[in-house]
Amino acid sequence: MRNSNATLLVLVGGFFFSTIAFADDVDDVKAEYLQHIANSNNGMIDSFVDQHLPGHSAFGPTGAMLTRWESLEEEKKVAQANLDAARQRDSGRTSVRSFRNVQVKHMEVRIYGRLTAVVTGYLTGTDTAPDGSTYQSARRFTAVWVKQGDRWREAHDHMSMLRVPMPR
Repeated sequence: MRNSNATLLVLVGGFFFSTIAFADDVDDVKAEYLQHIANSNNGMIDSFVDQHLPGHSAFGPTGAMLTRWESLEEEKKVAQANLDAARQRDSGRTSVRSFRNVQVKHMEVRIYGRLTAVVTGYLTGTDTAPDGSTYQSARRFTAVWVKQGDRWREAHDHMSMLRVPMPR
């Protein structure tokens, strides 16, 4: 009987403590994602890319093929070249992407197995057309984050243009 009670106590206690860690993980992932967007908005390429895992992949909002970076150094070089080219067209440009002044709306985080998080939501901001004109746009996103040690890093993201009115 004592073994049964002890086992039950361990199981209930483990469930209780894993629930606490789960809530902290959700908050941690949200904070990491918001910092990721801030890094993008401010042109902080090293900080932006350092939040990715090596092998990071992405489906961008243009509908292009999958982009995959085998190394963070390669991704940083390409991101810096893209930002430098954009700054030649617009000297006031600060964001890593053509989509700037980005705000996150309706973000949700779900943790799977304590090491994987799926982040979903909407992004609003100012976009730049190929001719240099700007317009307000909205995107929906899904991102997969993986916990390594005590740090969450993005493994994959998928963005697409939002074709219906932005939810409130």
